[in-house]
Amino acid sequence: MQQTWSDIDAYIESHLIPEDPILTQTLKNTADKGFPDHLAVAANQGMLLQMLIQMNKCKRVLELGTFAAYSTMWLARALPEDGYILTIEGRDTHAALGQENIDNAQLPQKIELKVGRAADILRSLPQNFEPFDFIFIDADKQSYPEYLELSLQFSHSGTIIVLDNVIRAGNILDPNNVKPSIEGIREMYRLMQNHPRLLSSTALQTIGSKGHDGFAIAIVK
Repeated sequence: MQQTWSDIDAYIESHLIPEDPILTQTLKNTADKGFPDHLAVAANQGMLLQMLIQMNKCKRVLELGTFAAYSTMWLARALPEDGYILTIEGRDTHAALGQENIDNAQLPQKIELKVGRAADILRSLPQNFEPFDFIFIDADKQSYPEYLELSLQFSHSGTIIVLDNVIRAGNILDPNNVKPSIEGIREMYRLMQNHPRLLSSTALQTIGSKGHDGFAIAIVK
């Protein structure tokens, strides 16, 4: 089935996702440096992120988990030229690659990459830091509950929060699977269920070139 899912993604991308030299360059540089591409979002998923930003006319974006900055490019391309992205990466090697790809892209939007544990960096931001319109969380899964709560501190009414990789091929249903990453996702679901700061939330499972996974999405009240 995996091959069929990948073929369908390729079909979708060939019809609906225009080729883009910046995105192509980012993927090529990532591969040339020996990094796997499975850590980056699929192109059709990147387009979905872009459309969510465009539909809501977002100008300020927070991204937790930069990796090679491929998803960062999708987020940035959706913003007006005076848009701003703060992207945070915990691994030095990933951050160096992401910064290189950001520099090579030469996008007009301001992209600021900070290196370190996302929770620590968010706590270090001033309390009067301007809130974000869109937040994309694709970092260490065991910290998703903490990241969700911290993200809400930098949100306003109407902010959209997307959390990636929240199905894990169905492992969230396996009671014997108590890996920190799986337990973190389960706690995220419990938090989102009746959170007083969230207007509405849901999750969708996805199949495709990245396997069986999914994402959660919430709107801040």
